[in-house]
Amino acid sequence: MTSSSRSHSGNNSDKATGALVLGILSLLLCGLLAIPTLIVGHGALREIDEHGLEGRGLASAGVALGYIALVLWGLGLLVLMAA
Repeated sequence: MTSSSRSHSGNNSDKATGALVLGILSLLLCGLLAIPTLIVGHGALREIDEHGLEGRGLASAGVALGYIALVLWGLGLLVLMAA
């Protein structure tokens, strides 16, 4: 696939899209992918800053979902330990 055959992708960071997908999956899988989500999301933000790519909103949403999943996972662990 050449760059001219891509539609609507522009200069979007693929890592940003991956971070958002991982963030959503992290919530659905009870936080199992929270740490990879944060790694990919912060990497995407760095890539966006360095190369002037688009997708900051996608990456930020992925990072936010990763942190939310991590906190929920931690709270669930505390509940299990207290029971």
